[in-house]
Amino acid sequence: MNENKSSISRRKFVRNTAIGTGLIGAGIASAAGPGNLNNSYPSEGICSPREILVQTVSNQKFDIKRDNVKFILDRLESTSSYKPDIICIPEAFANTSKSGAEPLSGPIINAFSNYAGKHNCYIICTLYTKRNGRIYNTAVLLDRKGQIAGMYDKIRPTEGECDNGVTPGELKPPVFKTDFGTIGVQICFDINWPEQWKMLKDQGAEIIFWPSAYPQRTMLATYASLYKYYVVGCSRIDPCYVYDMTGELLAKSGRYEGWAFAYLNLEKIFCEIDFHVEKIREIRKKYGRKVEVNYFHDNDWVTIESRSPDLFIQQIVDEFGLISHPDYIKRAEKYMDKFRK
Repeated sequence: MNENKSSISRRKFVRNTAIGTGLIGAGIASAAGPGNLNNSYPSEGICSPREILVQTVSNQKFDIKRDNVKFILDRLESTSSYKPDIICIPEAFANTSKSGAEPLSGPIINAFSNYAGKHNCYIICTLYTKRNGRIYNTAVLLDRKGQIAGMYDKIRPTEGECDNGVTPGELKPPVFKTDFGTIGVQICFDINWPEQWKMLKDQGAEIIFWPSAYPQRTMLATYASLYKYYVVGCSRIDPCYVYDMTGELLAKSGRYEGWAFAYLNLEKIFCEIDFHVEKIREIRKKYGRKVEVNYFHDNDWVTIESRSPDLFIQQIVDEFGLISHPDYIKRAEKYMDKFRK
């Protein structure tokens, strides 16, 4: 079996195992490996049962005179040796006019479908689509074979988009199951409606991708910290950002590199310090370097993640009775409600 097929098989096994144990959507989300502010990447090798490499790439600027599809494809080819698991491309990167809307069988999707199949990766390709006599601002998820695995229509198009014939999407955003975990998408102006971002968390999303026309640092970091998932921002204009579930910046694009990579470890739990200090000492004692513990002393937070290919975070949760931050908040709400009566 070749390396790519082996890698896919492992991810499928891991995904099925994670779903079977209730890991996906249980408030246990992803984290990152070493900080990547300077885009220096760790060597290949599995440190966790679910560790993936994401890539976000910008147009740097939108140029209507340029073949923007070729520009992005060339940019991806130049970095393809890093073998990302999933790539995000900016909002309407190819054509910002509704006149450029095309069916799902059109040349833009076909071009990136071919790239995804060739390089064995997922791609989130955002463009204006023409379907059932309407125009949508759509993020199309392509799988590792280049097949359409899902679509998200921008729920909150701008006033200008609406005036130009763009139809808003359904009010509840979907999530998508991949071979490494559960992801969600929001597009550009959607950033102003936090209820949509919460709905994705409630459906088990572990990573949110945000293709956009412009960068946004503060709100992306806030949503990552608030809902405890990764957030990958992808703007036509640099910088593009990747944020950890703590809201900390992991990677960004810029003047010299119009792309950013980050390793994301999906075998991680984010907890309040309450009820966990002694448990964490026991975890350290038993598992040693098989786990990584990071205290955020100024916030009373702690993250625990697997650093071993045979150790799932759910095993540690079950063994030591850990409770993720989202589940802790839900439990606290139910507890205090008993005293309101």
